[in-house]
Amino acid sequence: MKTVQVYLEDSYIKEMDAEVVEVGEGVVLDRTIFYAAAGGQPSDLGVIEGGREYVVKDVAKREEIVHITDPHPSIGEKVRLKIDWERRYKHMRHHTAIHVVSSIAMREFGAMITGNQISQEYSRIDFNFKDWNNNISKLLQDRVNEELLKNQEVTVLSMKREEILNVEGALKVDPRLLPSSEMLRVVKIGEIDMQPDGGTHVKNTSEVGTIDIYKTENKGKNNKRMYFSLHK
Repeated sequence: MKTVQVYLEDSYIKEMDAEVVEVGEGVVLDRTIFYAAAGGQPSDLGVIEGGREYVVKDVAKREEIVHITDPHPSIGEKVRLKIDWERRYKHMRHHTAIHVVSSIAMREFGAMITGNQISQEYSRIDFNFKDWNNNISKLLQDRVNEELLKNQEVTVLSMKREEILNVEGALKVDPRLLPSSEMLRVVKIGEIDMQPDGGTHVKNTSEVGTIDIYKTENKGKNNKRMYFSLHK
């Protein structure tokens, strides 16, 4: 891949310089702070400033990271990248919250996550529960908030594939869905969660606030869909 994904190392960079290296379906840069939609997290939006201002309408991961603009800057053009920080930061808070929710759900209720979707105002998570009762939503919410309020540090690690596969509870999804590379990017949240992940996160759970699980839907015999919002 030609593009250095700077957000994988530092999710807090709001602006940076880059160079256009390819133009086709969209714009390919030598490096980027724009997150490409994946894993339930939407893409970043913002602008690319060069000879004029180019609005970034979407960012997709193909063989390269493709920034969708209309019109496009020119190959070789030096540009300034600016993300919609308010949008990104909401996604970061929600993504970290989802990790804590999925970890508590697995540890204490034996539930496997089967899907999720992040938005600015709420997130939804699909779970497969072995045993379900109507008290679980409140119990899960209380336990998650207890962990979030402990101000736990969120760190990004690089681990060998074999090593992370042997960490108990680290996999919340089918291992076949993981990247095939030998080294995996792993997000660790205090002592509560560690899992492979390619998204953006806050630095400390204190930034998340607390969750409110406000709706639960039946999606099958053991499958539940939970919706939660965040409060600070």
